[in-house]
Amino acid sequence: MTAAIRAEGLRKGYPGVRALRGVDLEVPAGSVLALLGPNGAGKSTTVRILTTLVAPDGGRAEVAGFDVVRHPHRVRAAIGVAGQYAAVDGRLTGRENLVLFGRLHRMPHRAALRRAGELLDRFDLAAAADRLARTYSGGMRRRLDLAASLVAHAPVLFLDEPTTGLDPLRREQLWAVVGDLVAEGTSVLLTTQYLEEAERLADRVAVVDHGRVVAEGTAEQLKHRTGRSSLDAAFLALTGAAA
Repeated sequence: MTAAIRAEGLRKGYPGVRALRGVDLEVPAGSVLALLGPNGAGKSTTVRILTTLVAPDGGRAEVAGFDVVRHPHRVRAAIGVAGQYAAVDGRLTGRENLVLFGRLHRMPHRAALRRAGELLDRFDLAAAADRLARTYSGGMRRRLDLAASLVAHAPVLFLDEPTTGLDPLRREQLWAVVGDLVAEGTSVLLTTQYLEEAERLADRVAVVDHGRVVAEGTAEQLKHRTGRSSLDAAFLALTGAAA
């Protein structure tokens, strides 16, 4: 698999809105691509198409070598997804949530239980593992949701604004986890509004605005491309009568 994710000319519209106007992108296997842009730029719509949650109006895309429209079940079996909002079940404990995700991926119960324990430790949730998720803080629920996306050892991972709601320490911890996953061979597409996050995690950055990729390169290349901006301020001295 030379490209973990490839999209060509993706288009998507909703009543009164053209969300995507021809998005092209590629994520080589074992690398990280960050989609950087403001709210409403089209980042989340791109992720929804690539994860088979919505169908494109035009263009085509492959994830893990499978067409997202023709083979959605094969795509879903190959990906992990963490959206902007925690999708955990508040009526289950943290451990039960992770075991449930493992069973949904057809893991044997013992294997799912073992994997849940590994992830609870990795995301510093072991002490709260047997508490109901509805008692978790927002940051804890976010970390549990991210852990759930990793249960099945998916080769391709989608992170949609993964550090939303996390304090600086937890953000650093998440960045370290993503770095470990990439070192193990995982391919990652993440959306973010933060250049710092894109610089820290991504091999390449695609800047999205108004449904198009308007720039792409390494973070350093994009910085050089934008050049130096300055603001010159001129102050007028008032003389004579008071203004």
